[in-house]
Amino acid sequence: MRQGSSCSSTSQFSSLKYVEPPLCKCEVAAFLRTSRTVEHYGWKFWGCRFYQKNVKDSGCGFFQWFNDEDDKERMPGGERMKIGDLEAALDGTKLELRSALRELKLKKKELKEVKMELNEGRKRMKNLCILYFFLFAINLYLIRV
Repeated sequence: MRQGSSCSSTSQFSSLKYVEPPLCKCEVAAFLRTSRTVEHYGWKFWGCRFYQKNVKDSGCGFFQWFNDEDDKERMPGGERMKIGDLEAALDGTKLELRSALRELKLKKKELKEVKMELNEGRKRMKNLCILYFFLFAINLYLIRV
């Protein structure tokens, strides 16, 4: 970056300034990174240049929040607020889903009970048909005798 220069692009920063990075425990200039955690989404921090995600024992573990006076919100355009709104909507959706699952379980239980009643009704109907058939057969035999 150029020291004290201004930028005329459409980015969120109206001017860029050079900030001297601190030295990490490896004694090299730290790397400016951006947090992706829910609590600190978009916040900038200095980290070891040799750190690699999902690689055991990579880098020295150096960490220091970036303290730029122009970076007060730490997240452009109210993105943090949007994340909070989305998290609240997600929580609401989870509650609705749990409620729908409870209702589905109740409906499944009701359906199972109806199926059992239907099977019982079929058994009774079958038994009645067999009984009527024997009564009819006995009646025919008695009429012929």
